[in-house]
Amino acid sequence: MRFLYVSHGDFFNRHELGFAAALAELGSVDVLDLKVSLSTRVIRVGSDNEVKSVNLVGSSEPVSIKSLFLNWRLSDSLRRLIKDEYDVIFAAPRVPIFFLRRLGMKLPVVLRLWSIRAAKFRDNIRFGSYEDIAIFIPSVMANMTYMAMANASISVDHATYEFARKIYPILRRRLFKLYPPYGYLVQDEPNKIDELALAKLDRIKDDYVLGFTSLSKTGAYLKFEARPHAIVLYLIAKRLRNINVVMAGSSLNDWNRVFPGIKPPPNLHLIDGGFSDKILGTLYSRARLVIIPITNRSISNRLLEALFFSKAVITSEVVKFIHPELRHKEHVYISNWDTIVEDTIKLMNDWDMIKRLEKGAREAYVRYFSTKINLRFVDKLLKAFDIV
Repeated sequence: MRFLYVSHGDFFNRHELGFAAALAELGSVDVLDLKVSLSTRVIRVGSDNEVKSVNLVGSSEPVSIKSLFLNWRLSDSLRRLIKDEYDVIFAAPRVPIFFLRRLGMKLPVVLRLWSIRAAKFRDNIRFGSYEDIAIFIPSVMANMTYMAMANASISVDHATYEFARKIYPILRRRLFKLYPPYGYLVQDEPNKIDELALAKLDRIKDDYVLGFTSLSKTGAYLKFEARPHAIVLYLIAKRLRNINVVMAGSSLNDWNRVFPGIKPPPNLHLIDGGFSDKILGTLYSRARLVIIPITNRSISNRLLEALFFSKAVITSEVVKFIHPELRHKEHVYISNWDTIVEDTIKLMNDWDMIKRLEKGAREAYVRYFSTKINLRFVDKLLKAFDIV
């Protein structure tokens, strides 16, 4: 069995790495990245089914929607990369799905639908992203086009799935929901950033509250996700003076740029971003509680990651929309933006609840996200395409 995954710079998301690891159980997996030009190489991808090899293939030059329609030679050269020897092609939205239809591919194409901007309208308006009013209709139309171009579409969260079912009733029979496994890159090369991160962690005594945010970002992400997440961690560190709080993904320079004049408390430890995936195991191993205040209704890689590492998680009420199967105080602790600081303080002193949430995280991952669940679905999909 041979699979092709066509990406445009988004394959290295946790949920797509995990899905590729699941596919590798059934056969060989090639990944064509249209955003960058690079030579073919083998990468190793890990998930709950151990480590798998995936072939990463780059196009002869970066591809955009414009170049697809104006550069015929580019289309011809890319057509030679994709032969009819594949059984199924999986594609990311936007450029990849247009690319496959531009080439007139006759093989079954499955769209990986992990987000619809219009489906996050309420959440983005709540945080002041009023430009979403102007792009609501274009987002609805664009995603309808992507789905219509595919033989089937897989939504990786419940909110996106339900939105698509209601807005595109004519496409319901080709729309499926499948929560993805967690995936990571296996890298053996020494990394200076990794060494610095480990050195900082070694200086932290005892366990800690763990959170992730990238204050180096700008624009909408900084305004609606990174900055609010950092404020939550800051307030927890201020209230819990005797507990360490680790903010991974941001440097002190990033902090000073976003919060000029506000000094982080001594128990708030900033770990610079850029470290490799092998550091994550160390980060999670000493975390007593992981804070994941989800901002909008689409797949959360950090939630997926914390469940994979079987850690106690406190998250926001948005989780009810993206994964309604996750139960409060069993799989995760569901709080909200107004009370998450107070709820975190209570949880840090409740060891019985922490242990219960760790067990629940493990059970939730196996039941709803694992590679086994994904393999069962892909097997049914292949039979529907009359491939097996």
